[in-house]
Amino acid sequence: MRTRICELLGIAHPIIQASMAWVTNADMVAAVCNAGGMGTLGPNAGAKTVTRDPLETAERLRLQIHKVREFTPNPFAVNIVVPGPGEEDFTEQSIRVVIEEAVPVVIVSQGNPKIFTERLKNAGPKVLHVVANIKHAVKAEQAGVDAVITSGTEGGGHSGFDQLTTFALVPQVVDAVKVPVVVGGGVGDHRGLMAALSLGGDGVYMGTRFMATKECPAHDNWKQALLKAAATDTVTIGHGRVSADKVTDIQGELRFGSLRLLVNEYTEQMLKAEAAGRGPDEILSLYLSPPPGYPEGISRTVAGAIYGDTVQGGCAGGQEVGLIKDMPTCKELIERIVSDAQKSIGRLSAMFPS
Repeated sequence: MRTRICELLGIAHPIIQASMAWVTNADMVAAVCNAGGMGTLGPNAGAKTVTRDPLETAERLRLQIHKVREFTPNPFAVNIVVPGPGEEDFTEQSIRVVIEEAVPVVIVSQGNPKIFTERLKNAGPKVLHVVANIKHAVKAEQAGVDAVITSGTEGGGHSGFDQLTTFALVPQVVDAVKVPVVVGGGVGDHRGLMAALSLGGDGVYMGTRFMATKECPAHDNWKQALLKAAATDTVTIGHGRVSADKVTDIQGELRFGSLRLLVNEYTEQMLKAEAAGRGPDEILSLYLSPPPGYPEGISRTVAGAIYGDTVQGGCAGGQEVGLIKDMPTCKELIERIVSDAQKSIGRLSAMFPS
């Protein structure tokens, strides 16, 4: 199965493992790459401790890049997050490492595509940008990105104010841009891949499903929670308070738009805060604050990913959790998706005989 994204990135299958904070590492990324997909080192990949030193953060990333290259000859990606206030040096140091290490693909998220696209492309890597609505997809193409990745509201983690579903978002983005479109948000098996291609997409961007794999470094408590969860066991936090048309800072839209997390005591607390009318700044502050009993600097995500706290941790999960029934290796998962997709193609072809 070859699509434009396969040709662009030099991969065998149009499957990209999403960038996810704290729950990726070199082993996982290399396993995805060796299986013919594209693995992505997310923020704090491979880390087990928190640091507030931008240089240390960047050098940790460099070490993970070196390890990926030890484990696979295939192309891989690194995620760069457009920074919020006070985070600029972390991003700058990470970009420096990405350029110095000649990383082949960069996936940029949560920000204006004009900020880094030209600089990164001049340094050599292919640049993909994550978008949550049609307007921002067009802006990303105008900024010169090589492809866009859609972030449908069904997916785990961050998405925009508009809360567009994948089924509605993708065909409109495909109509609006000429660059390849990678489909993210609610994709969990071969049916998601087939749907993405049918909607005009060129590949899929999967996060939640890759968390429930043997190579994923997320704490086993989080993985087990994904295995047990039903589609109704996720909620979105902080959405619907501001129209995207009123937001000029795309970074702000994606960060404050919504968070899709597994239901637990913490997310119920967040929902109560939202219902009480607390604004997105306050809700984000609650999300970034340490859980009760944890030291300063331990975010809710760290509590879930590293400490395995599925009660007070912020454990991301998309609505595709209901499809997760086992914990395969990354290779087994990709081979299953590709094999089942081929069977689906045969079934559909039989419906439309020539």
